[in-house]
Amino acid sequence: MNELVSVIMPCYNAAEFISEAIQSVLKQTYSNLELIIINDGSTDSSEEEIKRFNDGRIQYFRQENKGQCAASNFGIARAKGEYIKFFDADDVLGEGHLEAQMKRLDGSKTVVASCAWGRFYDGNPNSAKFIPESVWKDMKPLDWLKAALTQKYDMMGAWVWMIPAPLLKLAGGWDERLSLNNDFEFSIRLLLHSEEVLFADNAKFYYRSGLTHTLSQVRSKKRFEEGILSTDLGCSYLLARDSSPEMKRICANRYQEWVYASYPYYPDLELKLEKKIAELGGSNRPLAGGRVFRILTSIFGWKAAKRMKVYMQKFGLKKLPLN
Repeated sequence: MNELVSVIMPCYNAAEFISEAIQSVLKQTYSNLELIIINDGSTDSSEEEIKRFNDGRIQYFRQENKGQCAASNFGIARAKGEYIKFFDADDVLGEGHLEAQMKRLDGSKTVVASCAWGRFYDGNPNSAKFIPESVWKDMKPLDWLKAALTQKYDMMGAWVWMIPAPLLKLAGGWDERLSLNNDFEFSIRLLLHSEEVLFADNAKFYYRSGLTHTLSQVRSKKRFEEGILSTDLGCSYLLARDSSPEMKRICANRYQEWVYASYPYYPDLELKLEKKIAELGGSNRPLAGGRVFRILTSIFGWKAAKRMKVYMQKFGLKKLPLN
């Protein structure tokens, strides 16, 4: 077990966090790696932070801003490793992460390895809580996808996977039309080309949350449309493999999340989404929220409750228990 691992790290305005991310890669117990950092047109001091490191395993590139998918594909084209690991510039790898995933793969080129992950908000990775999920075990890819997408919160980040390079070539790289929700399409396509998902219990991943600049916080119509396109593509792959009522409900529920997210901002998108949901047989996904929000929803309906929430947030009343 000494194959080269290519860690691909796109970076856009991550100066505050990227040093910690880089250190977590360089400190891996599995040392046969290359770290490919693609600065995707950052306007902050990310480049200065990256250049502080003097390690021959680092390859640094800078390009004009083209998006995470284009940056990831840039990295793939330059990767020499037999295995590929995608890694965001604001997260942290546990020291034994790569070693644990490589042990599980044991040289296989037809399966992927997954990992355990914990979320932290306060800048301290040690505060992350690792809450076991139904997919934290060895599974067939379609079973993994069904289980993940029926959990309360699915985690489809590409950083979950250790990917054999031949499998990535077979599945294809990143769709550069996408930004928001791009991991959804990529991970589904990758897993449906894989024979199995092997869980590496000792591969710890520390996921930084609460950042206001992340794509998940963006509400532009273009980003919403890209996110919905990713859902269209991912669900088309799933339904081509399994068109059962269960899978149709899974996809309908995914579209329902976009209805909740886009209302009341983009009524035209909402109408298109509701048509897709009806064609799939309907959704049973409720709108998540706190106790007060649930009470308002039960009295006035979810749309009125959502309008109240948006109005309160607009006027800075974010601390009310509506989330």
